[in-house]
Amino acid sequence: MTGKKIIIVAGVMFSLLIFPSVGNVAFAQYITAEKQTGLDDFLQLAKDKVVIANENPKSGSGTPLFAADGVLGALILSTGIFGGISATFFIKSRQGKYAAAGRG
Repeated sequence: MTGKKIIIVAGVMFSLLIFPSVGNVAFAQYITAEKQTGLDDFLQLAKDKVVIANENPKSGSGTPLFAADGVLGALILSTGIFGGISATFFIKSRQGKYAAAGRG
């Protein structure tokens, strides 16, 4: 077998093996009366949340923007972590034994 045939056969085999795990995802939106999935409970909870939000307009959305587990906290934490990693890579690249002399 040539290289192309091996890749094609491997791709077909992978597709046949992976299809059963993702095949039922497409049917998630079709819910009939005989198939009760518990989504009615979630729909009722969503309706209750809307009613509670309309009854208490000054309470806000409930999103903790400035908490460490909120939006801004997560942004600051991820910026600090990934910024520190990139700064470390940058500093190490300037000092490495493979850095070419006279190029920067």
